[in-house]
Amino acid sequence: MADLFDNPMGLMGFEFIEFASPTPNALEPLFSMMGFTKVANHRSKNASLYRQGEINLILNSEPKSAASYFAAEHGPSVCGMAFRVKNAQAAYARALELGAQPMDIPTGPMELRLPAIKGIGGAPLYLI
Repeated sequence: MADLFDNPMGLMGFEFIEFASPTPNALEPLFSMMGFTKVANHRSKNASLYRQGEINLILNSEPKSAASYFAAEHGPSVCGMAFRVKNAQAAYARALELGAQPMDIPTGPMELRLPAIKGIGGAPLYLI
């Protein structure tokens, strides 16, 4: 039996959950009703950060992005998640050793390149 307290990936929590919708602004009222406040906009993309306490939601409305294609296929949905880990490169290497599929996420100028693996429905799972 596995040790229930073993943590070989060094998981420390969630950094953010990313949402997208084929209908622009469809999710903003829902986030507001759930008590989230818009606290920031991306410097160069149509994406916003909503926060409640330590919970971060990203609403990605960037046209022709991976998020927009995901939303076109799946409707309004979670299109990505980020996990906080002790060591992102070590967690990424371990995930690949265990059979995870790597994802190459395009980044723009002054954007961090985050290690990511393919999640359910092709949604990226970022390791931060």
